[in-house]
Amino acid sequence: MANTNDPHAERVKQPVFILSCVRSGSTMLRCIVDTHPNLCSPGHLSLGPLCANLYATTYYSLGKLPDMETEEQRDQLAINETRRVVEDILGRYTRGKGKKNWCEKSTINIDYLKILTKVFPQANYICLYRNCLDVAYSSIKFSPLGYMDELASYVQKHPTNLVAAMIDNWLDKTGKLMAFEQTHAKQCIRVNYESLVRQPEQVLAKLFDFLDEPWDEGLIESIFKVSHDQGAGDVKVWFSGKISKDSIGNGTAIPLTAIPGELMTEINRFHQSLGYPTIAALYAEQRVNDEHALDDLDLNDFFQNRFLQHSAARTDKFSRLCGVCKLVISGLKGGVWVIESNSDGLTLKEHDDESCDCTIATTYSVLCGLIDGRKTAVNAYEQGEITGDGNIIMALEFGRLLFGGVVSGPADSPQHHYK
Repeated sequence: MANTNDPHAERVKQPVFILSCVRSGSTMLRCIVDTHPNLCSPGHLSLGPLCANLYATTYYSLGKLPDMETEEQRDQLAINETRRVVEDILGRYTRGKGKKNWCEKSTINIDYLKILTKVFPQANYICLYRNCLDVAYSSIKFSPLGYMDELASYVQKHPTNLVAAMIDNWLDKTGKLMAFEQTHAKQCIRVNYESLVRQPEQVLAKLFDFLDEPWDEGLIESIFKVSHDQGAGDVKVWFSGKISKDSIGNGTAIPLTAIPGELMTEINRFHQSLGYPTIAALYAEQRVNDEHALDDLDLNDFFQNRFLQHSAARTDKFSRLCGVCKLVISGLKGGVWVIESNSDGLTLKEHDDESCDCTIATTYSVLCGLIDGRKTAVNAYEQGEITGDGNIIMALEFGRLLFGGVVSGPADSPQHHYK
């Protein structure tokens, strides 16, 4: 067993930090780094908050002793003591793993970059980015039982639009990361999640060269075979057997109408700087994919001749529903349909120049999934693929009326109702 307390052991190099927004692939990347024979990367350590607290503890205790006469002395003492404590713990951890350096990946560190750069002025930083829509979609999908602490304040700010909350988080963290990368260019390397999973050999060769570590393509085959210390992060990694591209592009399942216009402008600005397509281009690309992946469904025919008839047969359960709902379908052959429910039944029109009480939005691909039974309305709503606006109570009632027949399993599937 390695002696983790040997004072004569080789000193570890300057540390490495993975900086990213949540749901950007940092757990996978830290497992990749951890696979390298010279590098170890534990689970979330939240070193940013730890350093901030150690600095404050030292400053307001030892820094207040009589021999500490100046602000500069107190500051330097606090920095040195914070570095000493962290280096002692992680130096022993690194040597215990039989390696030469350590890498920390806590996403919260983005909010503590000022103290981290003071404590570790020569550290290297891997700046990991991911498409905004995919981050927002993954964040919603990952949080059915509650949002992680880092997202809670954004949900509180946008309680009626979780898509906007997740986008606001991405904008905030991405803005901070891009600004840091610009001011510390020599210590930073940019990695795009999409490039990492599509071309791991090229991206990782460049990454380890930046870290001044030898590169062997055989490392990729070992990522999911060697043991990694578990911790907070994406649990999906522990059930994976390879680097997967399956999560790329899922964000366009979010209805376009769920993205506030003012946030879309900011997304496009950041996307342009990061080499990503604009929001409009992403949805246009998805429409092209829809053409090859989905059946040729005429929504006008579907709504008028099958969907409306089915819903009208169920209006006895919604006799008190009185109002106007706008149904917005984005994507291939999408459009806007206005549905009015009153004592005379249902009326459906293909135009949106009427005032409405609520709006329900989804995408063409999600609607097709609802129709052919691949999706349920409940799951689509929980994953942010169906959104409501305006009078939310009325939107829920219209949602039950419109999609209520497709949530009870195969026996009550849309094939059963609409054929």
